[in-house]
Amino acid sequence: MPPPFDCRRSHREFLSTLAAALAVAALPCLCLTLPAVADEASVSPGGKSTAPDMRLQVNDGLKVSANGHYLVDAVNGSPVFILADTAWNLGALKIEEIDTYLQSRADHRFNAIMFVLNFAPQAAEKNAYGEPAYIGADKTDLNPAYFATCDELVKHAAARGLYVFMYTMWAGQKAGTMNNYTPAQLETIGRELGSRYAGVPNVIFCAGGEATPHYVDVERVNAMGRGLKEGCAGRNLVTVHPMSGFSSASYYADSPWLDFDMTQAKSSIAPASAKYDAAALVLKDWQLTPPRPAMMAEHRYESGTGEDPLIQRRSLYQCVFAGAFGHAYGHNALWQMTPHAGAKWMLRSWTPGVQDWTEALDTPAVRQLHYIEALLYSHPYLERIPDQSLVIAGQGADVATRTQATRDGTAGHNDATYIMAYISAPARVTLNTAAISAPTLNAYWFSPETGSTEVIRNGFPNQGSLTLDPRSQGHDWVVIIENAASRYPLPASE
Repeated sequence: MPPPFDCRRSHREFLSTLAAALAVAALPCLCLTLPAVADEASVSPGGKSTAPDMRLQVNDGLKVSANGHYLVDAVNGSPVFILADTAWNLGALKIEEIDTYLQSRADHRFNAIMFVLNFAPQAAEKNAYGEPAYIGADKTDLNPAYFATCDELVKHAAARGLYVFMYTMWAGQKAGTMNNYTPAQLETIGRELGSRYAGVPNVIFCAGGEATPHYVDVERVNAMGRGLKEGCAGRNLVTVHPMSGFSSASYYADSPWLDFDMTQAKSSIAPASAKYDAAALVLKDWQLTPPRPAMMAEHRYESGTGEDPLIQRRSLYQCVFAGAFGHAYGHNALWQMTPHAGAKWMLRSWTPGVQDWTEALDTPAVRQLHYIEALLYSHPYLERIPDQSLVIAGQGADVATRTQATRDGTAGHNDATYIMAYISAPARVTLNTAAISAPTLNAYWFSPETGSTEVIRNGFPNQGSLTLDPRSQGHDWVVIIENAASRYPLPASE
């Protein structure tokens, strides 16, 4: 068996050229160096926050925060918000095309991508070079030719500040292969994968896609998860992707290999998918004890290039304010890598809307989603909790009209230093400012569409509540109310 792939890098060294490769046995080993970055947000002379560029900290790896709700840099403990893009069928592309995709995601400030090693039968079992991931009589051996390309993908992603969610295979009802293996075989595959990428700091393992009953039994998935965790000796995070309408916590809450939860909402182009309450799944996970981080891993995909980006913004902000540590965006053309995947049943409900995946790289939604990063990093991050009790009036009747609120501090106590409320549609909203234990407040608007801010009032007395009239421009807004003495910087968006 070839030696494990090693991609460890120094956090403080300057970025060296991708050509600096070191050959070790049969596998390339590329030691990347990344630019130095600030550990904490700083304040520019103009009074705006300059958030640390979390894209460049993948070389440190990740760990679960002390409070059990978020992910942090494994070296310096600074919070890491995950904004992922979905590329299940990435193996259909050659490495030059993969580079185009990775660069586009980095340019749009995603810091993670998600792909599947074997996405059959939704796509071809073999990659763009004609190689399957798993070989041998029972298909439990890692194919050196396939994983040479996979190694390059991981390294090229790291050079662009991207974490890689590496899915072992899919387990969907009619779209996966996990049921073709015994638990012992799956544990073998997991152990080999874990060993190969053990300690590679930007690799996060996923034990399977849609890998929950009734699509696959718990025993098989636990076997894969155990194998991954044993193979990497606990040096990488491991998770699993549930079927639609569920969380991984529904079936694996007591599995020792599971580091964080994933949830899946409704993903098809059906109108009901955009109305599905994805944030409710996240909030349910937040409330579990003991706590474990949770992210929205799959929800309503974009199609074409002309959709209203509000659909994607609304899902992002509602889920994050409900307690998610991260969020995965997806486009039907990108997860399929159109035209490389396209079973008829798939195209009916997950229509790409374009002829080629490259046409979907720069939609309006993709240009807007990263603004949330600057907002989150401008205020205390790890202390943030969901709190709908902050919304006295204007809660909204459904997902399209909801006001989703978050704050720092302790639930049930008036010890917050700030409140954030995402107002999904124009509405008159009253918020409970008594949750902020301060006599004087500042308030301002933040636009999820542009990343811009607009002061409402500074230095006004805290009277226990604040009522905001509907905005005359824009559709969705975030209002931030904070202790004036905290002097938090305004979010700065590029």
